[in-house]
Amino acid sequence: MTLWYLQRPRLYPRLASEIRRQLGHERSPLDDTSREAASWCDARAIGTAEALQKFDAPLNDEARFSVRFASELEDAEQIVRNCPVEMGGPGDLDLLYSLAERVQARKIIETGVAYGWSSLAILCSLATRDGARLISSDMPYPGRNNDRHVGCVVPKRLLEHWQLLRSADRQSLPKAIRLLGTIDMCHYDSDKSRAGRLWAYPLLWNTLRPGGVFVSDDVSDNLAFRDFASTTSVEPLIVRHQDKFVGILRKPGNL
Repeated sequence: MTLWYLQRPRLYPRLASEIRRQLGHERSPLDDTSREAASWCDARAIGTAEALQKFDAPLNDEARFSVRFASELEDAEQIVRNCPVEMGGPGDLDLLYSLAERVQARKIIETGVAYGWSSLAILCSLATRDGARLISSDMPYPGRNNDRHVGCVVPKRLLEHWQLLRSADRQSLPKAIRLLGTIDMCHYDSDKSRAGRLWAYPLLWNTLRPGGVFVSDDVSDNLAFRDFASTTSVEPLIVRHQDKFVGILRKPGNL
């Protein structure tokens, strides 16, 4: 594994972080809070349609990403079937697309790409607005040689709206923020550790414009999302998608 990192100099900072974590320098007893986090999420969870109603974005069939872009999804599924590397599955694409549409987003930051399912949903919204941009941060899976397959489901027609930064969050996020400035929406789906989340969440939140939307996947992994939400004085929305939970915060102000 160390050799894999050594062959990719841009990932040296991540290697240093992994070494510190393995030595116990970044571990904390608070990291193992998944049971409490899952219980907290389960008690508050609502469905995608109900969550979007709170944004005045009804999820009828005509508005569903899965319906409007059925052809793109079919093409993406074929690409994934032919991909020699297994990566993560799609999240709540209807939710991401509808939120991007609701805020008429022009500038979005995303962390975590894998096949690019979420990127696809977001870009299908951004493509309807001139000059709209998505900047995504993704670090290849160590030892999996998936570098060239990251984002493979994103079609060429959408690439003009997309920039992919191929390094860890601690290098990519500050760069993405410098490039975009204030953003309309963010989607966090990368380092799931408590330390990783509590480093990235404030950066993204502070970059959001008033009325912007903060989205984080897999918030039942630990209590980082709950604890961060409590610092914002914003009531979080928890959305149940299949067997996972998505957390949403809407920054105070006009959409």
